[in-house]
Amino acid sequence: MSLQKEAVGTTASTTWASPYYMMTCPGTQALTTRRMTEATYDEITAEVIGLYDSLPSTCTATECPQADWAGCVLRMAGHDFMDYKDGEGGADGCVDLTDADNAGLAECLHVGEFGISIDSAYQHYCESVSLADFLVIAAEAVMTASRKHVTEADPSRSAIDFKSSFKFGRTTATACEWAHGRLPNPEDSCTAVQETFVDSMGLTWAEAAALMGVHTLGRAQVANSGYDGWWSSAVMSRNFNNDYFVSILAKGWAPEVAVAGNSAKNQWKRADSGANETTLGKEMMLNTDLCLAFTMDNEGTVELDAATAASHECLCTWDIPVSVSEATEKYEEGRFCGSTTIPGKSNFRQQRALCCGAEFTKVSDSSIDCGLPVDPKGPAYQSVKRFANDEDVWIRVFKKAWNIATTNGFSLRRLRS
Repeated sequence: MSLQKEAVGTTASTTWASPYYMMTCPGTQALTTRRMTEATYDEITAEVIGLYDSLPSTCTATECPQADWAGCVLRMAGHDFMDYKDGEGGADGCVDLTDADNAGLAECLHVGEFGISIDSAYQHYCESVSLADFLVIAAEAVMTASRKHVTEADPSRSAIDFKSSFKFGRTTATACEWAHGRLPNPEDSCTAVQETFVDSMGLTWAEAAALMGVHTLGRAQVANSGYDGWWSSAVMSRNFNNDYFVSILAKGWAPEVAVAGNSAKNQWKRADSGANETTLGKEMMLNTDLCLAFTMDNEGTVELDAATAASHECLCTWDIPVSVSEATEKYEEGRFCGSTTIPGKSNFRQQRALCCGAEFTKVSDSSIDCGLPVDPKGPAYQSVKRFANDEDVWIRVFKKAWNIATTNGFSLRRLRS
C-alpha cells in the first residue's frame, strides 16, 4: 500500500499509514513545535471547539453527533499515547490507521465524521505546530467543550483548566511499527489495564481509573471496535463528567457474550430497572471498565470476564446503595439502579432484584453476584467509589493522570505568555 501526500512545498510518500501523511498542510509540516504561546493554544482550542459546536447538539437513543465526534478525537489521542513503553512511543502523533484497533479514527482525523475533521483546523498551524502537540490540544479542546455542558447546566460544578499545565515540544513520529499489540485488549480485563496503564505508562491504579473516565464521552461501535453501546445514557455521553464512575457502581451489569455474533467480543450490558434502550440507548461496559471495581469471586482473585462469567456464576455486578449514596443524590437525582425507591440498607434481596432483575428475589440468588456487593475487590474499587461520590476528586486525579499520559517520553516546555 503506497500513501501519497502532496501539498505546496511538501511531497512525501510512505508505506506507513501514519496520521502525519494523512493531514493537509499548505507547506512543510513541522515535526517538532519550536515555539508556542498561550495565544496559539487558545486559537487552536477555539477552532476545534468551533468544529464541535457546528455539529447537532441533540441526542437520541441511537445518535449523538457531538458525543461521537468528541469520543473519536479523544480516542485518537488515547490510542496515540497508550503505546508508550520503556521510553518509546507515547503522544508522538503516530498510530497505524490500517490496524483494526484504530478503526474509525480516520473519520474525525481527516476523512470527516459527520463531514467534520480536525484536519481542517490543523492545516492552519501545521507549519509550526507538530501533529503530536496538536492532537493533545484537540483532545483537551473537546473535553473543555463537553465540560461546558455540565457547568452551564449546574454552575456549582467545577470547570477544568488544561492550558495552565499544557507543555509543548512533542516530536511527531512518521512511523511506529513497534506499536502493534501495545493497545490494551478489553477481553484481557484488568491484566490489560495493569500492563498498559500501570506497568508501561507509570500510572497508579487510582490514576489509571481516573484516566478511564474519558469513556464518559462517546460510545463503542461494532464497525470500529466490535463492541456496542454507550458508557452512559446517550444524552449523557456528550457531557464530560464523572458519570462513568457513577454508572459503574450505581447501575447493575450483566454479561453479554458474542457481541454482534463475534465470540471474540464480549461485554456487559445494563441490567437494572432503569435500563431502557428505546429512550436511553444501549448502555454497556467493557471488562476493562468494570474490573476496576469488581471481580468474579469473593476473594478478589478471579478477574472479571464477560465471556466466562456464567461458568463462574457471575451474572451481575452491583454495589450496595450506601456506597454510592452521595453520587446518587448529587448526580443521579436520587436514582439507584434506575429507581428512586431504594430498598433498606439490609434488604439485599430487593436491592439485588432492583439491580439485576426482578426474578432475583430469593436468598439463594446471592450466587449470581460477581463477588460480594458489600465488599467489591476490584483493584481500583476505592478510587472508583471516590470518583463517583465526588467529581472534584476525580477531576484532580484525572488531570494528573492526563499530564503523565501525554508527556511520557518527552522533555517539554511550558507555553509562553
